[in-house]
Amino acid sequence: EARNVQEVFEELFIKYKVDLVLQGHVHAYERHYPTANNSAIMDGVSRDNKTYENPQAPVYVITGTAGGPEGLFVYQDPPSPEWLVLMDNKHFSITRLSVTPTNLTLAKIESATGIIHDEFSIIKSSATQDSTQ
Repeated sequence: EARNVQEVFEELFIKYKVDLVLQGHVHAYERHYPTANNSAIMDGVSRDNKTYENPQAPVYVITGTAGGPEGLFVYQDPPSPEWLVLMDNKHFSITRLSVTPTNLTLAKIESATGIIHDEFSIIKSSATQDSTQ
């Protein structure tokens, strides 16, 4: 699903310096590296993949694990593209998003236990911020 949105809107996301693209629909969770032209853009990505400093492309997240009568999405031997960081279709969860002028932190929290299954931050230095945004 993220790939479809990426192909249609990627040029606009990059032009307008979109840092994070949140999607739902699929009852699963996926986090991608900053991605452009079907490639992970690793500039500014920390070794533990939990911090993206001044990313040059959007980070795509599918966060559709809140629950529903259909249950979680079942992947059929999914391909793992180079830009995929994490895929989870085993845990119902909520997503917490914290935003400041220079930092965005997303946490995927398991509904039943409160355990954080994934957390990452996008950090923008003041030198890269566009004063019109």
